Amino acid sequence: GRDERADREHACLMSLAHRLPVPEVVDRDPAVPLLIVRDAPGVHGQDMIDAGRAAEVLRLLGAVLVSLQRVPTGAVPGLAGTGPVIVHGDFGPQNVLVGGDRITALVDWEFAHIGQPVEDLAWAEWIVRMHHPGAADALPELLDASRLGLTWSARQRAMVARCEDLMRLATAAGSPDAVALWRDRLRATEGWNE
Repeated sequence: GRDERADREHACLMSLAHRLPVPEVVDRDPAVPLLIVRDAPGVHGQDMIDAGRAAEVLRLLGAVLVSLQRVPTGAVPGLAGTGPVIVHGDFGPQNVLVGGDRITALVDWEFAHIGQPVEDLAWAEWIVRMHHPGAADALPELLDASRLGLTWSARQRAMVARCEDLMRLATAAGSPDAVALWRDRLRATEGWNE
């Protein structure tokens, strides 16, 4: 539900403020629910990819993923799930701002949970393959910087599982257009080769 996702995002932003580049929470209205955060400097990661700077963005994503996966799982109270790491849940260039030579903000924590290291890496790769296929040749920057050494089959399985999860959410929400979209994306993902 919307309230649960807002509570999760608030908990992540408050708990991770001194560990990761997350926006500062200025105010919160749980009745709406609404979070107000301070503007962060930087350029949207997808805009940078579109401007031909994919290698830079993906290298920085891999580095911030290393930092995220070093945060103890108990650092954010109330995160559900099992696994060895905190998972952002929608990790990728679509949810970062980049300033200079660093990520200045990692945003949109509503799907955060405790899970497996492959999840965020695979989703960042999925975003590039699905929305920026011309930048796929820069994916080694992400993979190398993440230091995870995960195989293609492990990453693809994680991508497929996430697409299936999102298709289930669309089904539960009663959105036939979204179900059809995620069914098509799932089929495309299943057909990818490294």
